[in-house]
Amino acid sequence: MSETRGTSAGGAAPSAAALRAADHLRKFAPLYVFGTVWALMLMLFPTINGDSDQSVQTGAPSQVEGVDRGAAAGSDIASMVDGSSGLVSGVSGSATATGGRGVNAAVQGTGVTRGGIKCEPGVRQVPISAYAAPCQAKFEGQNGGATFRGVTGDKILVLERKAPESANSQAVAAISEGAGFADAETARAVKNVWLDYFNKTYELYGRRVDYQIFDQTGNGTEEAQGKGIEAACNDATAIEKDRKAFAVFNGSIPFAQCAGERQLPVFTAAAYYPESFYRKYHPYLYHVIMECERIAYQVAEYIGKRLHDKPAKFAGDDALKGKKRAFGTYVPDNDGYQQCVDLTEKVVKDQYGANPGPRYSYQLDVSRFPEQAAQAAVLFKSEGVTTVILACDPISIIFLTQAATNQEYRPEWFLIGVALQDTDNFGRAYDQAQVDGHMFGMSQLGATEKVVGPNSEPGRLFKQVTGKEIPAGTDGDYFLLTHMYNLLQAAGPELTPQTMDAGGHALPPAGAPSFPLGYWSLADGPDGKAGATDHTEIDDSREIYYVGSATSKADNKKGAFLEVNGGQRYRNGEWPRTDPAVYPKG
Repeated sequence: MSETRGTSAGGAAPSAAALRAADHLRKFAPLYVFGTVWALMLMLFPTINGDSDQSVQTGAPSQVEGVDRGAAAGSDIASMVDGSSGLVSGVSGSATATGGRGVNAAVQGTGVTRGGIKCEPGVRQVPISAYAAPCQAKFEGQNGGATFRGVTGDKILVLERKAPESANSQAVAAISEGAGFADAETARAVKNVWLDYFNKTYELYGRRVDYQIFDQTGNGTEEAQGKGIEAACNDATAIEKDRKAFAVFNGSIPFAQCAGERQLPVFTAAAYYPESFYRKYHPYLYHVIMECERIAYQVAEYIGKRLHDKPAKFAGDDALKGKKRAFGTYVPDNDGYQQCVDLTEKVVKDQYGANPGPRYSYQLDVSRFPEQAAQAAVLFKSEGVTTVILACDPISIIFLTQAATNQEYRPEWFLIGVALQDTDNFGRAYDQAQVDGHMFGMSQLGATEKVVGPNSEPGRLFKQVTGKEIPAGTDGDYFLLTHMYNLLQAAGPELTPQTMDAGGHALPPAGAPSFPLGYWSLADGPDGKAGATDHTEIDDSREIYYVGSATSKADNKKGAFLEVNGGQRYRNGEWPRTDPAVYPKG
């Protein structure tokens, strides 16, 4: 195996389109204001972008297309029970104070929830949701008061770390909106609806989440590359000692490390970093999206069972179609992501006897994306790579597919399903001649229409709560907030990081039957073995392929990822030993 890391020289000249895009991006400086390239997830789950709010006063009104937030959150919650799809078998119990861990999501109470829903087996705290924790009857009793820093008898202080308004955030906003996602102001307004609604619906044992903004001092680009530890730690110290918060909603890799060292929980920490990183700071770091060790095992299994030692029949070049697959990987040079690619390559070689091929490791600096993509295209073509493994962000794929066209190089493009690369919106942004008929692979998300839009879970709930259609291109962090409130409810009345960990790991699996964001569980490790520690929710993937002429069900525009077998999902060890069922003939 050969490995190349991004350098400043060599490679083919990028296309005119790539140069124009690069010029635009250089004007705005590097993109990654949230702390990691994987925070492109924010384009789907917008959190900061260009938002200039300094705090979120969840008791104050906010307008979403004329919907008053306070009034919307007071809608008749009981009417939502008809949408229940919960499949959890409950255990009858009483939702009263027990002096510790006795009340958590593993025990369902009888009676009526705070939202007016009759609590019984199979009903979730938010009945329409596939992911909300099992219902808890309305709490009565003493909650222990100030059980931990940032917790009082009636409040839980949670901060959102936000980068300052800058050219960077303007670039994020421009790219997001260009891809069809909502602007930051709209996304924030939708998020505020959820904060009010969840505060009134989830059982927090006499408390409510006091959600505020913390202005980040660290450099977003440095943190994206795993650097900037000093500033990140200064922020963590200020949040712990000055603001005295219980937890932080979001956190980059260095910030997550600093927070873990200070016993400061982070609900969406270090996106796509290895499970070993989360375990090092147990029980303080969590996320919804799959950590990369589990992804590494899934990618290796898919390659070994479905691609290895077979012709590259989905390549765009006839000469490549007749060759057995030869792989190459495009991945950021951060240590954690490199560790996971190392794991994939080890399993591919040791278990399946496959050659993982060359690796191009690029820097998470948008101003260098065109140059690095051009170098990678030269490398992959010269090494005879038929199948490019895209362990990267979607903006890099834009430049990489353009660079491949410049090189008259048309391989297969294999997605591993990270950072929104598998959404219809970004599929249309790739060089269509490269990807239409030639891009396939894994997706941890559900179909785009299940995640955003009027028919998605957040879209249907937004309609029921507010009477209005959800704004296009955002879920307002709905799924991430569901994850946060699940953990807070699961902790029981005596809220500490330890009770939250115990309750969170007692939560039953979630997601069925529609799986908009896959199968959620904190019950098994990255290799799929039960009983191991797990800190990220999504555990499985589906199989997809891109068709330029297909109409997206999310926005009725041309260009969409189609799913195989109705979106059937696979956990580790479940992928079949057959050819990918993509691009069916006839």
